[in-house]
Amino acid sequence: MAKQHGASRVADAVFAEVENVRRGYSWHVAGKLQEDLAIRDEAFADFLGVSSRTLTRRRKGAGVLDKVASDRLYRIMRVAKLAGSVFEDAARGFEWLRRPQVGLGGATPLSLLDTEPGFEAVESLLERIEYGVIA
Repeated sequence: MAKQHGASRVADAVFAEVENVRRGYSWHVAGKLQEDLAIRDEAFADFLGVSSRTLTRRRKGAGVLDKVASDRLYRIMRVAKLAGSVFEDAARGFEWLRRPQVGLGGATPLSLLDTEPGFEAVESLLERIEYGVIA
């Protein structure tokens, strides 16, 4: 019975994240992550799939990202959280994401997070590092 209850909590958490993406993350959440990762406006706008002008305009106002931009933001938040966990420090995780990685063919993890295959490669590398598999 305990396993069913635990599985229910996992499902609830997943559905909560699905709803967050569908409703759209606030521009404030996006701006905080951009600041934490030290990503320039143009690169961050490209990652979210919006223009630099839209990013600048939205930063000053209220509102939420659309579903596509929110999904992209969720991807980077998820991998940033994982990197912070693997390196036992959020700042070290952010730094790792900005540096070229041999395990990614010399690419920076951040440069790959705009696609699902890139996200999967970064996530896989972080998991290999966490479990001591040669990266």
